[in-house]
Amino acid sequence: MTEGAGVAVSQLFRVRYAETDAMGIVHHSSYIVWLEMGRTEFMRHFGFTYRQLEEMGVVMPVLEVNIRYRRPAYYDDELSVTTWLEELSRTKIKLAYRVERPSDGTLLTEATTLHTFTGSDGRPIRITHHPEAWSRLQAMSPAPEPQT
Repeated sequence: MTEGAGVAVSQLFRVRYAETDAMGIVHHSSYIVWLEMGRTEFMRHFGFTYRQLEEMGVVMPVLEVNIRYRRPAYYDDELSVTTWLEELSRTKIKLAYRVERPSDGTLLTEATTLHTFTGSDGRPIRITHHPEAWSRLQAMSPAPEPQT
């Protein structure tokens, strides 16, 4: 999993008190919310919102979340979540993330989320059956390596 796989989009935010425990350390569940924030802003960066995807009749439920916690974050830290597309197929999309503290360059968390595509009825679909959505998602992918 490398950030070099495609365009990475970063967003700054500040840790809120409600995201911490009694010791002022960020609760592990808060990171999942931050990944969703990163995913939403990643799509928005490409001019395509999750709301637009839903209006096309496509939903992206989470199949899997993988998080590696390296260092803690604390109340009032300014953090950055960086998101990039790791894999895209007709039935799944995998996004990768890094959460860092820019003030000292500390890597706090590395993560991935795996999603499938379903219709609004919850049934699995191939995203290629929605050509506009497919082309917009493909635009988020890195250019293929030149063949030599």
